[in-house]
Amino acid sequence: MKKNLMNKFTLKILSLAVAILVWLLVVNIEDPVRSETYWDVPVTIVNESYLTSNLQIPLLVDGSDTVTVRIRATSNTLRSINRDSIVAEADMTQIISMDTTPYMVPVRVICPGVADEDITVTPANIPIETDELTSQAMTISASVGGTTPEAGYEVGKLTVNPEKVTISGPKDLISKLDRVVADVDVTGMSQSGNVSSSLHIYDKNGDELTETQMSYLNLQDIENNKVDVSVELWRVRSDITIQAGYSGTPEDGYQVSSVTTVPNTISIAGTDEALQELAENGNTITIPSSEIDVSGENADFEQTIDIEELLPEDTMLARDISSSVIVSVAIIPYDSKEYVIPATSIDRSKQPENMTAVITDDSVTVRIKGSEEDLEALKESDIKLSIDTSKYTTEGEYNVPVDVTLPDGYELVENVTVRVTLTPSAERQTEE
Repeated sequence: MKKNLMNKFTLKILSLAVAILVWLLVVNIEDPVRSETYWDVPVTIVNESYLTSNLQIPLLVDGSDTVTVRIRATSNTLRSINRDSIVAEADMTQIISMDTTPYMVPVRVICPGVADEDITVTPANIPIETDELTSQAMTISASVGGTTPEAGYEVGKLTVNPEKVTISGPKDLISKLDRVVADVDVTGMSQSGNVSSSLHIYDKNGDELTETQMSYLNLQDIENNKVDVSVELWRVRSDITIQAGYSGTPEDGYQVSSVTTVPNTISIAGTDEALQELAENGNTITIPSSEIDVSGENADFEQTIDIEELLPEDTMLARDISSSVIVSVAIIPYDSKEYVIPATSIDRSKQPENMTAVITDDSVTVRIKGSEEDLEALKESDIKLSIDTSKYTTEGEYNVPVDVTLPDGYELVENVTVRVTLTPSAERQTEE
């Protein structure tokens, strides 16, 4: 009887063991335990204040700032893990020895749902260099980049708050800093206001600091690397006239016939007060006479002026408006006068067969010499202009001489040409 009970107990134990084995087998088949390797996991430095208290700052060594992590876990667990969910830390309080250069620091890896003993990290220790901790105060500039406000407005002023920042970090990196820029997005803005803007730091080569370099810096009193920028919008006013005077006297026997500008109107933006003052002055910007000196001149000349330097206070050029204005000065002999005649007044009846002549200039300038009384009496309609393109046989663009016929008592000062484009006529195209 006793032997029979023992046999039954043994069978029960054996059955339980088999059941556990089968359960483990099933679990392992359904969700097996395996290992997965994750390469180039970035290491971050923690507890760096352990060194900064001694005016040292720890730095990762290029090429030794990542580790390889091997994790042993169930398939379900591994499926939920990626490189971004793995945290690799170099704790400055765990420096192996302060007598080595660089310091060697153990790397601790943390992964949610995985025990420490199931994590293997290679290398187990990484080198950490140090640099002297220093600081530098820098002003913050603001830039709208390629963003633009609503049509009819321009960004007049940008005011950053705070206007400067004290940056602390490694001495070598701090010495390379060139500027701090707040990027302001003004897309579609139609009224002035404040914009929260991210800071970007650039080195003396014009390159923006990398994420790793930024991690070494501390921007005092700046939260989340953002500042407030006050954006002041100015209204745009078009058709502002440009006028130009001149100074000096041309060569004996010559006079200034005209002074013109290209362009002759521009668009500017400004504060309401500045635009009002400009309106009271006839919406005109005048290039000072001192800028254009005609002394001793005996022929036409041009001069380029930077109009931006002459704008009233609290105004600016509208976007895409060039600051260069070309001033053209016409110099003609005494007892002569300029006549600007529309190109439509030019007779072009003498054309080549099967070709059409199109004058591409809007007008031509004819300079005529005569007595002051005769010049005053001469009308544009008295000046007859014609061109002869009958000798041109191929299509293209040409500078064609203009025949000028004047009444008796008048003399043409200089030859006149006009730009003409010759194209096949409709009849010729039909034949072809």
